[in-house]
Amino acid sequence: MHESPFVKKKFATENYLGLYLWAALIFACLASYYFFPTVFEPANIRRFFDTNLYAGLMVYLLLASLRGFTMIPLTPLLFAGILVFPPLPFLLINMAGIVASSALVFYLARYFRFDNFFDTHYPRQIAKLTSLLRNRELPVIFLWSFAPIFPTDLIVYVCSVLRISVTKTLVGVLAGETIICAIYIYGGVAGLSYLSQ
Repeated sequence: MHESPFVKKKFATENYLGLYLWAALIFACLASYYFFPTVFEPANIRRFFDTNLYAGLMVYLLLASLRGFTMIPLTPLLFAGILVFPPLPFLLINMAGIVASSALVFYLARYFRFDNFFDTHYPRQIAKLTSLLRNRELPVIFLWSFAPIFPTDLIVYVCSVLRISVTKTLVGVLAGETIICAIYIYGGVAGLSYLSQ
């Protein structure tokens, strides 16, 4: 049974709605930075987080959770957080943000047209991941998430396409990311402490 051209066009328009929302979010962030640059000065950010630790952690959680829609790695946000948050609560909030972001990417990957992004930018990696995941799902998800040079959102997207269990996907991502983020956070804190002596 063939779909009518009207149905195909309506489906394509609905799929691009997610892409338009993503572009609007990026534009709003850049416009905020352009029109209110003093808000984003390091001294102001540090002052805000010093006096509002819990509010700051919630803002970080929101940014880390929504970051998956931008396809921007978490690393810059993580390094910024090392400067202003205590290590343990920061690690816990960071992991909650990674799980939330990964779940959103898992469920909304095709709706937000991430398939086009990944197919265009990472075709070899997707082919390799697909063949690896068919044999050993959890170890591959864990190792991919642990490796700092690989985008975690890519493994989550491939797991979504291959219909790998969301629980297995999130457990693998959480295990791998917890180790690498703990190394970054505690290593960063130790490095800053050493440099400030």
